[in-house]
Amino acid sequence: MLERQVRGMQETMDKNSGQLNTLVTQIVDNVNAIHQAQSRIAEASSSAIQSVSGLSEQLSSTNQRIDRMSEQLAQLRKLVENLPKLPTFTQITPGNPDQLFAAAYGDYSRGNYDLAISEFRQYVETYPSSEMADNAQYWIGECYYSKKRFNEAIAEFDKVPLLFPKGDKVPGARFKKAMSLLDLGQTDAGRAELQAIIKLYPRSNEAVLAKQQLER
Repeated sequence: MLERQVRGMQETMDKNSGQLNTLVTQIVDNVNAIHQAQSRIAEASSSAIQSVSGLSEQLSSTNQRIDRMSEQLAQLRKLVENLPKLPTFTQITPGNPDQLFAAAYGDYSRGNYDLAISEFRQYVETYPSSEMADNAQYWIGECYYSKKRFNEAIAEFDKVPLLFPKGDKVPGARFKKAMSLLDLGQTDAGRAELQAIIKLYPRSNEAVLAKQQLER
């Protein structure tokens, strides 16, 4: 009986020892897992801190850029305010094309489109051989465009290559015609006009603008 009891106690101790070893192993594994988790958390925290630091630097840089842009905008506003005002001519000296053109452009810039149209048209009719005649015709179209009378603007822009085929305002007139067509919802016609500008005047500023417009 004593031997059986001793063997039973031994078996129980062996069983308990095995369970204890298993528990110790599990504890060690858990501790290791905790250490690994802590390590990952520390790395993540360090990365997060670096990210926050990087974001903070970027935000600071952005704020500095905004401040510089604000300063530049303020300087630009001062420059615009200090620009000399366009002259207002109560009377235009007959036979003075420069004065007539300046008066017309001054009225355009002040939004007096109807008066500007009349003056630019008078310039084209009176000085058709002038170097500025194609410009005057172009600005008639611009006046109608500013009034959102796009069909009339197109008609006036069409006169620029028709009357002044070698004038330097031809690419500009065709580009504004394209924009007028787009404003009227005539997308295919507007696209065709933009493509023609790129093909016919590849080195012009209007060709660059036409490419940008086609991408849009």
